[in-house]
Amino acid sequence: MTFLDIFLMIMIVGGAFLILYRTLWKKKGCCGDTGCGGCSSKKQI
Repeated sequence: MTFLDIFLMIMIVGGAFLILYRTLWKKKGCCGDTGCGGCSSKKQI
């Protein structure tokens, strides 16, 4: 494996973790400003 291969793998894995962090932990699973209905509404039992 060359340096370029290792660098590309680190960038891809880092990008995947960044996307997971932003969607799951930072926003706590919400879909964003437009909302998807699950963020602002509570489940009714």
